[in-house]
Amino acid sequence: MNGKETQGMNGVLTLELRNLDGSLMERRRVPNLITIAGKQLVAELLMGRVNALPTRWSIVVGTGINTPIPADIQLGTKVDEAIDPAPKVEVITLSDNSSLVRATVTATLPPLGQSTVQPLTEAGIQILQGAATPILFNRVRFEEVNRGPNMEMKMTWEISF
Repeated sequence: MNGKETQGMNGVLTLELRNLDGSLMERRRVPNLITIAGKQLVAELLMGRVNALPTRWSIVVGTGINTPIPADIQLGTKVDEAIDPAPKVEVITLSDNSSLVRATVTATLPPLGQSTVQPLTEAGIQILQGAATPILFNRVRFEEVNRGPNMEMKMTWEISF
């Protein structure tokens, strides 16, 4: 019997805009593209490369308009970043008794300090490995989200294997 895998690596970003009292204003779920650099990082970790160990995970947001491509190494136009100090990994059992492993990065951008609106159109997980150049693990382009001074933006990125 063939034990061939059918699950690949994929990610989904959930964006939540919340009022200052915590109430939900808007929620979006957007599938993303895993970059070549992101896939290479996973392969290097699998092979035990010490230089591949991440020291910081964050979600970066920007205003770029280009469609993500596998060769992307940065956002089109990065404007902000929120760090996740403790990303998590869990095994999920599905209804058909199969399972997947899910890594979750969660970060929150605080309300803007000024009274202007910041239109955002892209995001990605950025990984640091010590003092090395940041790695853009994945990237997504979405319909404009307007971040303002009266809201916070919570981002949850689930990467499933």
